Amino acid sequence: MLTFELQSVEVRVHGVRQDVPPRMDRLDYEIQVDTDEPNRRLELLHENVKNYGTVFNTVAPGTQLTGPLSRVSVGL
Repeated sequence: MLTFELQSVEVRVHGVRQDVPPRMDRLDYEIQVDTDEPNRRLELLHENVKNYGTVFNTVAPGTQLTGPLSRVSVGL
């Protein structure tokens, strides 16, 4: 859907499990993208991931999903 140039992507996920009934209650994520794309395109990428991504569409109906998508910070 969205042509997007990137060098790398890293996804971190932390889950909270509910015991009864057993299910994932909450997933907190952080997506870091190494790209030269402008900030508006990063926002569009995040919206597309949330609206059309397989994981979001599979997990979201019963699980709270929250987190940012951000640009990789350049180290000194």
